[in-house]
Amino acid sequence: MYCSTCGSELNGTERVCPACGAPVAPAPVAVSAQPTHSSYEYARTTVASDLVTVTCDCYENLGWELTGSKASPASGTTALAFRRSRKIKNKAQLVKIQRTMDDLIESISTLEAEKTRRAGMRALTLGVLSALVLGVGMCCTMVWDLMLPGVIVGVLGIAGCVATWLLYRSTVAKETERVTPSIEAAYDGLATACEEAQTVLAAA
Repeated sequence: MYCSTCGSELNGTERVCPACGAPVAPAPVAVSAQPTHSSYEYARTTVASDLVTVTCDCYENLGWELTGSKASPASGTTALAFRRSRKIKNKAQLVKIQRTMDDLIESISTLEAEKTRRAGMRALTLGVLSALVLGVGMCCTMVWDLMLPGVIVGVLGIAGCVATWLLYRSTVAKETERVTPSIEAAYDGLATACEEAQTVLAAA
């Protein structure tokens, strides 16, 4: 350090400058910055794996930050973990919008499942019946020595198995056409909710 009056070099222990006798101001004491503490609130939700991106986008518009995810291939779902500052403003409005978003996401998941649920039940029923018919045909030819009836019954069973696949495809197509407008309406609702959430955050 140096004397503020004459500029002579000091060793830091003098109270007066040995060159000019001017009092030496004490060296400033460095004050360490106090660490800032952030307080968060946390949320978890489980959604269908194909809706993870949509859910994350919605929650980010509510001020949430994704902190982790864990997929469950067996159930086709993914658990998501989020955090958000407790100092966020207009929380009551955001909670209301979040509930709307959760309901819409659940509705989309249910509607997507409906595309194949009825088709699966119909195909399973016809498939079981076709397998039984085919089994009777095999018994006719191999056990009861009724070759011609057995062949006819067996062909019917095979035809039923093929029809099972066709029935599944046609039912899925019809169900998809039926639920698609509702799914699109739900996505439109999510878009509106995201815009509302952005407005609430911007006004905070």
